[in-house]
Amino acid sequence: MGDGRVTPIGYFSRQALRLRAGNRGQATALFLVVSATLLVVVFASIRLHHVAVARVSTADSVDAIALSAATWEARCLNLIAALNDGAIQCFRVIRWTCVVWAALAVAAATGYGAAAFAAYTRKARRLIAGYWDTAHLLVSWSVKIRKAAPYLVLAEVAVLSKQRNVAGILFPLNPAGPHDGKNTLELHLAPGPPISLLDAIAPISAALNRLKSNRILKSAAKTVIALLDTALRGIVGTNKGPIRMLEPETDFPDRQIVRFEGIHTVPDLPIPFLGEHGKRRVLEEATAQPYGGGTAEMTWRSRLTERGKK
Repeated sequence: MGDGRVTPIGYFSRQALRLRAGNRGQATALFLVVSATLLVVVFASIRLHHVAVARVSTADSVDAIALSAATWEARCLNLIAALNDGAIQCFRVIRWTCVVWAALAVAAATGYGAAAFAAYTRKARRLIAGYWDTAHLLVSWSVKIRKAAPYLVLAEVAVLSKQRNVAGILFPLNPAGPHDGKNTLELHLAPGPPISLLDAIAPISAALNRLKSNRILKSAAKTVIALLDTALRGIVGTNKGPIRMLEPETDFPDRQIVRFEGIHTVPDLPIPFLGEHGKRRVLEEATAQPYGGGTAEMTWRSRLTERGKK
């Protein structure tokens, strides 16, 4: 075998080794191409997932901000309703005070319980004046809450936007513009029908008129009439005028709507092959409104909604 001759077995062995070496180079190139493709697909999937998660997070944040704005409106409406209910209770106390007062006046006019009537007359004047002043005070507080509500809403939106890293704007934005129901953030409430002190003291006024219409008056009845005249003139003389509680306007459900448009900036991931430049922004919006309450019903709530839908 040392004479340098080439045998068939040796020739085919060398060819097999050359082919194997060539295949090894081709497999390496194929592996690199496939790996690069897989990496691009994986990185692109990660990027899409990152953007999708950011979009969902932004939508949740925008919904939360809009709902929180409507929630603050609902809280202010509940507080105004509570004040209205307090004013109504004052009105009822005055009426029942006058009912008891009228009963005592009729009894005293017939000669029974004159001392009790005189003592109650002094107390009734103070009670009526005090409760009527309280009703006026409660109504004045409700007006102040109506004016402060838009600023509370704007403050809440600003705080949540900073916490959730969402830049945006609330519509309507103007807190104290003209009451046109379009571009103002105010609570769409208006003063209701006037309630006067004369309506509240109607029972005792009616009793006094009946006593005066009696043609045959005893001395006791004349004394009762004199006391009632003096007391009622004093009450009416210190009257501050009628009270008008704030009530939802007729088109309140269509006007008391807030919309928040928010933008969240999604930073680029350091992923090769994608060639991204700059930052992607995700824009979302949501609308919300308070619902379910009344003038003196403290049941206002908030919900997400769409304009024009019920």
